[in-house]
Amino acid sequence: MTEGGFMPKGNILIIDDEPVILDAASEIFKKADYKVATACNGIEGMEKLAKGSFDLVITDIRMPGMDGLSLIQKIRKEVSTDLPVVVVTGHGTIDTAIESMRHGTQGFLLKPFTPREILDVAEDAVRKSNILKENIKLKAFLPIFDVNKRLLSEVNIDRLLEKAVEEVSRHTIADTSSLMLLGEDGYLEIKASFGMELDLEKPVRVKTGEGIAGIVAEKKEPLLLDQRANDDPVLKHMMTHINIKSALSSPIISRKGGLIGVLNMAKMTDAQPFTNSDMEMASIICGQLGIAIENARLYEGIEKSYIDIIAALASTIEARDSSTAGHAIRMAEYSSLTAIKMGMALNEIVMIRRAALLHDIGKIGIPDNILLKNAPLSEDEYRFMKEHPLIGIAILDNVEGLKDIGNIVKHHHEHFDGSGYPDGLKGDEIPLGARIIAAADAFEAMTTERPYRKAIPVIDAAGELKKMAGTQFDPKVVDVLMQVLTSRGVLRT
Repeated sequence: MTEGGFMPKGNILIIDDEPVILDAASEIFKKADYKVATACNGIEGMEKLAKGSFDLVITDIRMPGMDGLSLIQKIRKEVSTDLPVVVVTGHGTIDTAIESMRHGTQGFLLKPFTPREILDVAEDAVRKSNILKENIKLKAFLPIFDVNKRLLSEVNIDRLLEKAVEEVSRHTIADTSSLMLLGEDGYLEIKASFGMELDLEKPVRVKTGEGIAGIVAEKKEPLLLDQRANDDPVLKHMMTHINIKSALSSPIISRKGGLIGVLNMAKMTDAQPFTNSDMEMASIICGQLGIAIENARLYEGIEKSYIDIIAALASTIEARDSSTAGHAIRMAEYSSLTAIKMGMALNEIVMIRRAALLHDIGKIGIPDNILLKNAPLSEDEYRFMKEHPLIGIAILDNVEGLKDIGNIVKHHHEHFDGSGYPDGLKGDEIPLGARIIAAADAFEAMTTERPYRKAIPVIDAAGELKKMAGTQFDPKVVDVLMQVLTSRGVLRT
């Protein structure tokens, strides 16, 4: 700070072999609230540039050891391609001016000069450089607006987190990235990752204040780490321990300023370490990500309310028929475990579980004299019963948040050979979720006692499913369901 208590306008390095010029120029800029450093030749100037950060370099052309043009070339090659440089010389010609501009100077001034002239040329050079930098930064950040728009439009929390790590990895060229959310117990846990293997049975958890992510969470400030640049021995040890060369972590903050989580990025080679621009980009993404996560959680809460309402309606079906008590819950377990074992995406597994819970919601529209009949249905009654998938999708299509499972519910009575209902779909035309639920539903129905028939043994039900694989059921689904039932101890071989 200056004596008047104001922050300096900027840092200027003046390089000239004439002490009188150095003193005069220094005095002019100091009076104008600039912070000034001086060097008497190009070699000393490069030493000052290596040790400090400057907003402008003012240099003479003719100097011993290293002339001004050689100095400018060296600055552009070793220091910065966009650091503003102004040439002030007493030996100016048109050719000299052109040559200095060709090497990337932003101003040219002849000696002798007035205080106003040198201030004007310096301020003009800095202004032009800042405009250029802002334009470059704006162009670099323009894609981020599209990223933010995609994040804010995603209401499924799992898909949102996956998108976030993919987008940030792509834009910062990170080798790996992970997104950790803060739990009520004060621990951060990885919920999504890119470029790294995670053990789902052993979630990665970090306590606030411990490790790189924990430090970022505690301070609520981004952290940029580079093994070659960071002096903090603790942080250096952390980086060496996890075998990375460059790391970037940014906090995800809520609208009210609370911590939601931490976004982490890492590079394993020295080739292209993270930069301050990467940190700015990550901070912008995290700012919008905080809003997007809050929105998704709010939507999830509303969606859960819808599901609770519909599940309550679905439970009225079981209340009407005590023999089906627990059917939907068992169905949901078998179906979701089968989907997991088949390697389906997390959002698809969630959809299948919900569809399994609500697969018979359409039976709300079936009269008791048909639904609860203790004898085989007549042809007309069976035709009426076959309407329940269509009634189900009509109900679900009117509930925001449940529309995506309607197609699964609609087709869970289709047969693999095309002989099912309501549309006679076959093979891969039937949604995979519906094929899974069809097999799980049949097994559950066969092994549950009903008023009009006794339950059959588990081993016989499994045999029936295998017998009908390829006709009524998808053979791959049947095979995986058998593995699930065996692993759960339901089916003993």
